Amino acid sequence: MQPRDEIVGLLQELVQNKCVTPPGNEMKSITTVDRFLQGYGIQAEVFESAPERGNLYAEIKGNDGPSLMLGPAHVDVVPVEDEDSWQVPPFSGEIHDGFIWGRGTFDMLFIVSCQVVTFAHLYRDGFEPNGTLKLLIVSDEETHGRFGAQWMIQHHREKVEADYLVTEIGGFPVANNRYAFQYGEKGDCWLRVTTKGKEQHGSMPFASDNAVVKLSKVIQRLAIFPQRIRTDYVKILTEKMPISRFTKWLLGKAIFMPYVLRYLERKDPAQAKLLHAISQMTISPNVTQGGTKTNVVPSRAYVDLDIRRLPGQTVDYVMDRIRHHLKSLSYDVNVELLPIPHYEPIEGNESSLNSPMISAMESVLKDIHGVKAELVPLFSPGQTDSRFFRNEFGTDAYGFSVFDDRMSGNELIAMPHSSNERVSLGTLDLTYKAYKSLVTNLLG
Repeated sequence: MQPRDEIVGLLQELVQNKCVTPPGNEMKSITTVDRFLQGYGIQAEVFESAPERGNLYAEIKGNDGPSLMLGPAHVDVVPVEDEDSWQVPPFSGEIHDGFIWGRGTFDMLFIVSCQVVTFAHLYRDGFEPNGTLKLLIVSDEETHGRFGAQWMIQHHREKVEADYLVTEIGGFPVANNRYAFQYGEKGDCWLRVTTKGKEQHGSMPFASDNAVVKLSKVIQRLAIFPQRIRTDYVKILTEKMPISRFTKWLLGKAIFMPYVLRYLERKDPAQAKLLHAISQMTISPNVTQGGTKTNVVPSRAYVDLDIRRLPGQTVDYVMDRIRHHLKSLSYDVNVELLPIPHYEPIEGNESSLNSPMISAMESVLKDIHGVKAELVPLFSPGQTDSRFFRNEFGTDAYGFSVFDDRMSGNELIAMPHSSNERVSLGTLDLTYKAYKSLVTNLLG
């Protein structure tokens, strides 16, 4: 059987397992991976972190040397809000027009499948690493990793410590012969902002103290939050980009960023979104609730904010700035961390840009896409499980795969959590080849 056939079959089963977080139930897919590895005689270890949730670990141990982890690769996926907006059923794993479609195919079940098949084939071929090759498949990445990567670090630290790791996201084109890899990511700080009013009958709203009306003014006020722009991550991104010196200079000046973003909003919206996200703290009011009945003026309303912060921006800094910005409103507003169980804000972090791992990835990339291909460092607006390993072990953790030319970089950036999520069959071939070469380059 060809590698692609194995990868496709595994990927389809993972999609069809429908391990949506919440509740997760990822043990279905952990069992799928374990069964596949058993077919190669690999005795992986499966750890149950909660009922129907778990993680899988396997290793190929060789001589003394560095450790490289394939993963952590997560098998949980986000929900589908509107199945009617999909061209194919979102949990079918259907192959159509040269792509495999389904929720989680891009984020990140195709990487899970490629890494598992790569590990199995290296084991079958008798690969003896100069060090240790590790495989870690986890649950719960989409809801902060408490039962996945974080749980494994807390309970099996000695197994999952690694010098290097490769996971999501990366390998997509951002310009001619330029391909992004993820070396760091923003932190989060999810807040709830609450307004209070006074209940009364909705039939006489004149001069009422309506918490929802107050909340609407809070949201409007947050829409004009004054941002403090930083261009350090923009400069790193654009350093190797094939653009003029003047454009690089312009993008490196915080004072010009608002004008650049307004221009790109019309010309290249996807690029504008990315530059905006990596140059400043972002605030997105995503969940609102207020009132209990249509004919009752509400006494309480709240909005939940998804705030993504750059490294160095502490939780106290974020909350102080939000409170100060809302202070001009003529009523009390309560600002607190999102009151959900076990939530802890995540700190942004990054790995070295002078790592042997990056040299190995670039060598692999040139073998596949030609000698003119170069890697471009991307500081990610979103979060991955890499953060745990950077914080705990100082791991050189990077997001890397290799995409074919079926979709543009802008299309790929917009793919996670979207309708019609899919990955091309050619990308499966290239990513498998890349991972196998990466392992042999680093540990061969």
